[in-house]
Amino acid sequence: MRDPRDLYRFEATEVLEAVPRTGLTLVHALPGMVDAGNACRIAATYLRDELRHLRLVSFDTDELLDYRGARPRATFDGTSYVDVELPELTLSLMYDERDRPFLFLDGPEPDLQWRRLSEALIDLVEFFEVERVVGMQAVPMAVPHTRPIGLFAHANDPALLGRPNTRPTPAPGTAPESGDEDPGELILPAAFSALLEHRLGRAGHPAMGYAAQVPHYLTRTDFPAGALALLRRVSEAAELDLPLVHLGDLTDAATVALQGSLAQNAEVRQIVGALEEQYDAMSESDQSPLATTMDLPTAEEIGEHFERFLADHDGNSPDEPFSS
Repeated sequence: MRDPRDLYRFEATEVLEAVPRTGLTLVHALPGMVDAGNACRIAATYLRDELRHLRLVSFDTDELLDYRGARPRATFDGTSYVDVELPELTLSLMYDERDRPFLFLDGPEPDLQWRRLSEALIDLVEFFEVERVVGMQAVPMAVPHTRPIGLFAHANDPALLGRPNTRPTPAPGTAPESGDEDPGELILPAAFSALLEHRLGRAGHPAMGYAAQVPHYLTRTDFPAGALALLRRVSEAAELDLPLVHLGDLTDAATVALQGSLAQNAEVRQIVGALEEQYDAMSESDQSPLATTMDLPTAEEIGEHFERFLADHDGNSPDEPFSS
């Protein structure tokens, strides 16, 4: 394997000097072939728009991406190509609402050199003395949009999820027998984030993540509710104060628009109704082996929405019953 450190370059020295070396969390969003509802892309764009950030590291995407599989966008003005937008994979220093710093890795999932990139990221985790890594994903599921969004939780140490380590440990010098596999284990197509979490665990670095369960009929539609669910869980796991109210507004607007579309489509309404029945039945007796959490608004979000509701009614007409 070629030197993983050749895959990235640091930005200016003065920027690196601004990075604290205690208590840092690294949050990553690397959407690839599966990013249901564009939830990871929406979450990453929202954080970049809402939070102060400085670029720390840039990666060599020519080494990592197959541009034939996901073509860069070119702008043609009728005569010339005025721009070709090449994708970027970057690591930034971000500050939450209370000016607490964290690292944010975002960009497209790499097509190539997964092992080399994972080693490069482990090198950066150690360089910046990161204490915890938290990732985001979004997967299509047969669930209705009218119910709370479920999220699959995973970690390379079950204690990060508040669970004991129940995995059987073979005796020293022996291997697990073929019949010892966990009946709840699933074989899934891997994302790069799965390899990264696994390799971080082998190197002794805590890593965890959440995968939002997006209704399968909205997989190719922007679904900000999925992004909101992910950022709520990331905010909690990383102990960050992320600004979520504006994203909540986008989610509310998208939900209203979706309900309007469904009102005109009896076939889709029938599908959603069947999914609601299935969801409710499964909720009563959950047999899933996976760690799942439900997305619910935080107390702070509810309070902010209520304050804004009251502010909207400050200019009410004299005919309204609560007017002065």
